[in-house]
Amino acid sequence: MKNVGIYYRVSTDKQELASQKLAIAQWIAALPPESRPLSQKEFKDHGLSGTDSQRKGFQALLRAAFEQQIDTIIVYRLDRLSRNATEAIQVLLTLDQAGVGFISVTQPVLNMGLDNPFRRTMLAAFSEIAEIERDTIVSRVRSGLDAARQRGVRLGRPEGLTRAQQLEVRHLRAEGLSYAAIAERLALPSSSVKLLDKGPDRSEG
Repeated sequence: MKNVGIYYRVSTDKQELASQKLAIAQWIAALPPESRPLSQKEFKDHGLSGTDSQRKGFQALLRAAFEQQIDTIIVYRLDRLSRNATEAIQVLLTLDQAGVGFISVTQPVLNMGLDNPFRRTMLAAFSEIAEIERDTIVSRVRSGLDAARQRGVRLGRPEGLTRAQQLEVRHLRAEGLSYAAIAERLALPSSSVKLLDKGPDRSEG
């Protein structure tokens, strides 16, 4: 831990960064002299939610990490990086790939400094959690699609119109009806009506 990036964030304008700064300063001061960082860069986001991954200070922190300007990130708590636990874990895994350690001064169990002998074990556990979360999301999506199909909801692009529907659409268009009016009258998707009217006659021979 030679060059560290310290990240502070508060969610509202009424909150202050002072308590976070004090806790981190005390944590660094308590380190043995030989373990203290040689340089410190501060990154701040004030009045921004942890659900916003495009925070200016947060993005600057990540750039510094990926450009090897810092070798360790220090925060007050993990939720300062993100309020979404899954996203926070993904950030930690990505930082590890870049060779950057992570320290939460109020959550020692989450500390993954480069000198932590249990770092690889913790990262393996985080990877497993992330994989479980991905599988859970996929499973929920599939369950939702299956439930929609059982309710009779049509999924995907509309099916092609029958020959009779094609003729009826063209007949109504010739009478001057709008796409929306034709779609409502024939209980068809407006997109199918527009495509048929604009495209070539693909009737069966």
